[in-house]
Amino acid sequence: MYRNLARWAVIAVPIGIVAGLGAALFYFLLVDATNFFLGNIAGLTLPTEGTLNPAQLTWSSSFPRVLLVPALLVLGGLAVGLLIWKVAPEVAGHGTDATIRAFHHNSGKIRIRVPLLKTLASVITLGTGGSGGREGPTSQIGGGFGSIWADLVRLSDRDRRIALAAGMGAGIGAIFRAPLGGAVYAAEILYTGDFEPEVFVPGIIASVVAYSVYSTIFGFHTLFATPAALVGYAFEPNRLPFFAVLGIVCGAVGILFTRMYHFSDAWFKLGRWHPALRPAIGAGAAGAIFLGAWFLLPQQGHFAALSSLSVGYGFVQAAMLGQLASGNFTVIIVSLLLAAVAVRMVMTSLVVGSGGSAGLFGTSVVVGAFLGTAVGGTFHVLFPSLVSLPVVAVFSIVGMMSFFGGISKAPLGVLIMVVEMAGSYTILPSAMLAIFVAYVVTGRTHIYDEQLPSRIQSPAHREEYRNYFLSELPVGEVARHNSEPVPPQMTVREAVDLSVLHGRSVLSVEEGGSWLGGVRLKDLLEVPPERREELRISDLVRPVELLLPSDLSASDALRRMERENSHVAAVMSVDGPARVLGLVTRRGLRSPPLDVAEPAAE
Repeated sequence: MYRNLARWAVIAVPIGIVAGLGAALFYFLLVDATNFFLGNIAGLTLPTEGTLNPAQLTWSSSFPRVLLVPALLVLGGLAVGLLIWKVAPEVAGHGTDATIRAFHHNSGKIRIRVPLLKTLASVITLGTGGSGGREGPTSQIGGGFGSIWADLVRLSDRDRRIALAAGMGAGIGAIFRAPLGGAVYAAEILYTGDFEPEVFVPGIIASVVAYSVYSTIFGFHTLFATPAALVGYAFEPNRLPFFAVLGIVCGAVGILFTRMYHFSDAWFKLGRWHPALRPAIGAGAAGAIFLGAWFLLPQQGHFAALSSLSVGYGFVQAAMLGQLASGNFTVIIVSLLLAAVAVRMVMTSLVVGSGGSAGLFGTSVVVGAFLGTAVGGTFHVLFPSLVSLPVVAVFSIVGMMSFFGGISKAPLGVLIMVVEMAGSYTILPSAMLAIFVAYVVTGRTHIYDEQLPSRIQSPAHREEYRNYFLSELPVGEVARHNSEPVPPQMTVREAVDLSVLHGRSVLSVEEGGSWLGGVRLKDLLEVPPERREELRISDLVRPVELLLPSDLSASDALRRMERENSHVAAVMSVDGPARVLGLVTRRGLRSPPLDVAEPAAE
């Protein structure tokens, strides 16, 4: 065990270093691009996350320069579309599905150029105002290097997949400043109802290193500046029903967002537009939605429109600190938060669904935070003594993770992120309830198409489960299942039909309790069609030379048949009088029907 830990430490540390540096480079480039395009060109002022300074939590825009935003969105979409069409189709979309697909179906392999091009494409999309998050691209960047590093040190396919997932978690742990949550998330996000335990140790090592590198550059603090209310927050069981309501709301809206995104994704893929134009068309539609929200919802400095641009975390920070409501959650404020949720979900669906390079995690954080603020603010108005104004910030944090925990099917990793982001364990019971309520409400709905239900469905584990299954399965059970005997008087045509119907390459022939041998489908098919009605299979029966005891495991039987170069073997009963239970073939043992495990388990 200790040798394996040391081995993975050597492998995971470089992954964490590069993931941390990659996340830092991506963040630097994104900040500069956003300031240039949205700030210098469009004249927007956007709030910043991670600060308690009110001066950095303001936002503004002006007419007519705001009209440049749709143009910037379209230009960004054109640039990304050309990159997708000419260079790397893998950089399209949010990136998480591509990483999950590589894990399950491609032995964890990601092309060398993908991390660099994903960085460029995501900076363009988000920097020009595309609605989305930076976590999806960062996780693909970290996962991509994990795959590349595995090839450089010549790891096996199994270990390459682990390195890929560890890199994915390292990217999340760094950019979210949540190392433990990132590692657990990486092991959990691959499935909707399972997790990858082998990813935990390397994932924790890589995530801690990536977090350390990233935070050394930007400072060791939480992603969002912690409001004073969270520092001294005291858990009260009386508030739990309110957090359950929050979980229901996040789950219901999560279903809506998932369907909205999947519809947009499918619509653009089925469209007849040139692949290079799809991101620009989606971005142009998002730009129209932005202008509509800007003109129709001018309240609170065009909050609903401006919060839908780029990452939007500064608006989450402002909402958490009460900058939007100023302590007064009126119907207008709550309605504005809900409008911002709708605008953000539609714009992200258009931008990312059309192929723009941005994550869905970030939008989930923004939408969940706004929902949490709206729900918390409503309960503050209705029950001010139980939900004081500072406690609304707790609803904001729990909401952002409840929303994503429900649609990502990664509740444990998300739950840990809540604690790491809040810096307080007293928030844990409320977060547990809300996240798992949202998880239950969403049911089988999940945002990532490439997730599989469990490890047994993953091609990555097919050989592993097959070997375990064969080692536990007596070959006698396979013989009983596959070899119901046939009489020698059966015609060749009947034998051919039976073989094709049940997928058998050899039939066991028995008469009056006496075993006669086997007849192969190959021999049956060599009989001319006009003679198959009159010829009996007794003329084609062959003896089977290799005999196997029925209590031998299927894996041992397969090895013995390969050693003897025998394609068919007869299985002899070891209980009672010696008799042939049936026949097994090498091909049949390599892919036995799953239902033969039921008798073996009894």
